[in-house]
Amino acid sequence: MTMKYGKIAGVDREVSRITLGTSGMRTYEKAAPLLEHFFGQGGNLLDTAFAYGGGVCEEVLGTWLARNTPDEPPVIIAKGAHPPKCAPETITEELSISLERLGVQCVDVYLLHRDDEQVPVGEWVDALEAEVRAGRIGAYGGSNWRRARVEEATAYARSTGGQGFAAVSNHFALAEMAEPLYPGCIAADEDDLAWFARNDVALIPWSSQARGFFSSVDPGLLDPNMVRCWDTPANRGRRERAQRLAARLGVETINVALAYVLAHQAAFPIIGPRDPAEAAIALGALNIELDAAALAELNGDGRLG
Repeated sequence: MTMKYGKIAGVDREVSRITLGTSGMRTYEKAAPLLEHFFGQGGNLLDTAFAYGGGVCEEVLGTWLARNTPDEPPVIIAKGAHPPKCAPETITEELSISLERLGVQCVDVYLLHRDDEQVPVGEWVDALEAEVRAGRIGAYGGSNWRRARVEEATAYARSTGGQGFAAVSNHFALAEMAEPLYPGCIAADEDDLAWFARNDVALIPWSSQARGFFSSVDPGLLDPNMVRCWDTPANRGRRERAQRLAARLGVETINVALAYVLAHQAAFPIIGPRDPAEAAIALGALNIELDAAALAELNGDGRLG
């Protein structure tokens, strides 16, 4: 397995195409082996948030960074302003706490965890640009933001001399989300992906493997939210096609599902393994190159991805 790398606008070095999520990292003892494995395989992009675990996840990550910082520090994606405190004035307060928990002075990418569309985009952008000028964030963007709002925010930023959105963290996977996982959750579609690629906006998709929908475990035994959001007849068809392709390639079905996301060059999918063994399985997707014919086969309707 060889890690693949890409660029996120506003980040001054290459980042791993796969992002390690930290929302399940509730203890140092379980998180440390997973982080060490990810970095040992060339990964360097980490996703965390003020709201994860009531702050525990950021604290665990901060402890690991203090004790085990690699030769080259990780690229950190942090998020804030999650409901019920989804407001521009929340950013400074929550970012201060996140920086303290993480033990850093600046995060590479800062994402608004949700959007309140009653708030004009200019107010969001002004608050984010203030943190850029303060040196506390590098690039910025939004999680679960509609593309129309991203376009509007970026246009506003550029009109006022700002940098605009560099990244969006919406759901995207081979399986299409049938209903929101949580209130306010938004999925990206193929048109969004094309727009992101044209406009140098990175997509950092959460639940990039549809919460285990493509694993070998009976879906009925897995997360009930996964069943609610992804276990549909159309997605079962996608899973069957992925199983057939995986059998031909001699890999696991879940690898094909993640390779599908990686085939979109604007995407830096988040994975959420519980231990190094699960991480090793997920990273196997890096060995798979899906051509246009394979993407069309997986979609099952002639689309090329």
